[in-house]
Amino acid sequence: MPIPKWKIKGIVDDYDTCGCCGRRGLKRTVALMPLDADGNEDGTAEDVVYYGTSCAASALSWTQGKVTDTARAAQAERDQRDAYARRMISIYAPVEFAPVRDKARVYYGRNQHQRDTGVKATEEVAKLLTRPAPRWPTPPPARPAPRESGTSAATS
Repeated sequence: MPIPKWKIKGIVDDYDTCGCCGRRGLKRTVALMPLDADGNEDGTAEDVVYYGTSCAASALSWTQGKVTDTARAAQAERDQRDAYARRMISIYAPVEFAPVRDKARVYYGRNQHQRDTGVKATEEVAKLLTRPAPRWPTPPPARPAPRESGTSAATS
């Protein structure tokens, strides 16, 4: 079985240009991460490319419907992970540099079943704050400001 060259990371509305064919004005684009020869992600968030659904379908040898469904599922999973990460940050970031007693109070207050099990609250808080993965997609590049019609630099 051939190893796919791309992994679908999600579907985004921020980019309206296909990175494959250059078509503009797309409603949505599919975020694709390149894969290495072993099928592992080969790159970082900056290496993600954005293809229209038809170009993504061609690149993956899938139907457009399958690409769209897979992209939506991947995006929903990503949104859940991001929501969890934001929640953990909102809970534990205020006590990240607090004294051990305060970290323990916050951690064990939310995880009472681990109070007498030998789990160290300081280590668990550190793990929970380092777990969130880097966000993607990277913000789209700034678009040039639209030129005003009928004016030129010479008239200023």
